[in-house]
Amino acid sequence: MAAGRPPPAGGVTRRIVHRGQSLYRAGDAFANLYQLYAGSMKLRITNSAGMEQIASFPIAGALLGLDGIDTGHYACDAIALEDSLTCILPFADLVARSRADAPSALQLSRAIAQETNHYRRLIMVLAGMNSEERVAHFLQDISERMAAGGYSSREFVLKMTRADIARYLGMKIETVSRAFTRLHLARILDVRGRHLRIRDPDALRRLGAGR
Repeated sequence: MAAGRPPPAGGVTRRIVHRGQSLYRAGDAFANLYQLYAGSMKLRITNSAGMEQIASFPIAGALLGLDGIDTGHYACDAIALEDSLTCILPFADLVARSRADAPSALQLSRAIAQETNHYRRLIMVLAGMNSEERVAHFLQDISERMAAGGYSSREFVLKMTRADIARYLGMKIETVSRAFTRLHLARILDVRGRHLRIRDPDALRRLGAGR
């Protein structure tokens, strides 16, 4: 299992989700949020025609299940990209605690706001960036989240496939591969399969910002 935050304390209900397994599926009745303590996931949406869109790639520290609050059913499939450890947070308990605990209410509100902001940024990326800028923005986001979790921000292994990245960024797999190749040839990245080393963080940041 990949390293992440320290395991939750005794008394907390834990759930291990092995690589390729689902934490929950779209349409499942909503009852819990989940704190991701170790590992990584992908949130996948499938429309009525069977087309798939990756909504996000949560890593350790993320709060999962917010997509179920609105309708009472989860809207996404949450699939483990590697063996992952989660903590089950019954939503009814969180709501009850929030009524009597202002910091808990604020923390939940921030998590919902962060989720909303993530999708707003994704819409802006899909609407206004070319292929290299989209991939650079994606890698810059991964780098920042790795740093926030205490990992190296410049050298890491991507747990998702190129196909997953393509579905996330609204691109073809071949276009994603060509963008990685161009970033490698420009000496912004070293790319060996899923292993990445960011050679020029400033250039990646500028490209990912659309400049």
